[in-house]
Amino acid sequence: MVLALLATLVTFAPVQANIVCTVSVALTISDVSAMRIGHNHATICWNTDGKATSQIFYDTVSHDNIADYAYYTGERKALVEKHKVNLNNLSPSTTYYYRVTSALGGTEFVSDEHTFATLPSPKGWKGWLADLLLKFTSPFYLSWLW
Repeated sequence: MVLALLATLVTFAPVQANIVCTVSVALTISDVSAMRIGHNHATICWNTDGKATSQIFYDTVSHDNIADYAYYTGERKALVEKHKVNLNNLSPSTTYYYRVTSALGGTEFVSDEHTFATLPSPKGWKGWLADLLLKFTSPFYLSWLW
């Protein structure tokens, strides 16, 4: 009888706990380089130690803040460890400053600033014509005309 009375007085409620687990992911960007540099193009390559997206921010002047760069490529959503992005419609004999970015799990990782210089225009009338067409078909020039 005493045992039955104790059993009715003691009740156990289930314990619920909300556990939040936060995982931070670090991504290392390495081996950043400019390759196949021409008078109006270059290919930028880099590696990451995990599969991530690819994007480049670039300009003809140096910047401390990535948001200040005048030009950028679209983000390539394909997750890769070896990145290669082409830059086109560049100006001849010009130094470009650039940073590569790779994103993983919604977090963007940004490299230090790097530089490369495009080659001079090819000699002859074909080079002169190519430069002229590039200049007068650039988005900046066309927006200035309007």
